[in-house]
Amino acid sequence: MNILLVSGTHPRTPHISGVRAGRFAEELARLGHRCVLLCPTVPGEAEQIDSIADHDWSMPYIAAVTDPAPPVTAGAFARLGTAIRLLRHGGNRVGLYRAMLTRWRHLAPGFPVDAVWTTFGSLESVFVARRIARGASAPWLLDVKDNPDIYVPRLLRRALAWRLRGFGALQSNAELHADAATRWLGQPAELVYSGVDSCFFPKAPPPPRRYVTLVGALYHRHLLDAFVDGVAAFNRNAASPIEIVHLGAQIAMLEESATRHDGHVPVSSPGYVAPAQMAAICQSALANCYVFFGWGFHHKLFELLACRRPVIAYGGELRESLSAAERLHAPLLTPDSPALLRAALEEIDTPGYAIDPRLPPRFFTWPEQAAMVDAAMRRMTA
Repeated sequence: MNILLVSGTHPRTPHISGVRAGRFAEELARLGHRCVLLCPTVPGEAEQIDSIADHDWSMPYIAAVTDPAPPVTAGAFARLGTAIRLLRHGGNRVGLYRAMLTRWRHLAPGFPVDAVWTTFGSLESVFVARRIARGASAPWLLDVKDNPDIYVPRLLRRALAWRLRGFGALQSNAELHADAATRWLGQPAELVYSGVDSCFFPKAPPPPRRYVTLVGALYHRHLLDAFVDGVAAFNRNAASPIEIVHLGAQIAMLEESATRHDGHVPVSSPGYVAPAQMAAICQSALANCYVFFGWGFHHKLFELLACRRPVIAYGGELRESLSAAERLHAPLLTPDSPALLRAALEEIDTPGYAIDPRLPPRFFTWPEQAAMVDAAMRRMTA
């Protein structure tokens, strides 16, 4: 079938927000569907328009449009203007909303759409998808990859739910987000996790080196400081200290925290890296760590567990994540104090430490997860 996917982020943007739509588009194309992904350009790149008639449909056609700067409203009218734009266009990115619809009007004659998929994320892209689906008399699937309780204003939820009525299926990448979407939209959401790239599943993991990773956003300064304190306590008693390698964009924040320990906590960051490089770094780590957010699901957990090294979620984790790790027989530790982190690192840093052999060699792969999207599309169009 012809499937249009609409996303608020280009899949090559160096941010996790574009991955889910891009990978589902690729996997649906591998299943034989003709897929168009409508999205903004990568920041800083010019808009390019290639002929859809000559496209190789073994991969999705990326219809990327320039995302104009959102309007700036000052003073007392700022909130009112934002509320109006939310209800009319899905948010302040009105220029993107209009650019996507314009691009679609040029594509539509050569691509009679059978079904539409979109993810929240960006409400502007959801509004675009609904409008296109209604205009084409095609069913549409609403995917919820972020927690609506954080991003949808409470006073506008009922009105926005009414504006988004009519979707044929509702899916979500976590139980936490699915529960929030169900309360907001009044329909149960099917759980479809984001997949894990094959590069994260090592055939034979290399021996661990003397560093731990700190993956993703650092969120809470007090938790970051406590994490660094725990590493410092471990290093003061270790024969060979460990380094913190930050896989994220907040190295300055980490360096500031580490300076409190007079060189006892070396830190570094390779910056944004491709999945294969991230996998290689994580597969050689003594442990892979992240700071617990609390209001969203950490999908990076599955990628880190796939590396077959212990994972430390500093500050706790959701019951959903703990249960998933338990079912996989995977090592997920949740220390919530510097002393407990030091103890966890000392436990891991022993010659007898080993990963449970019952941990499956592969799980939550992109083809497995995309198969559930494919099934929902087929039900909607049957």
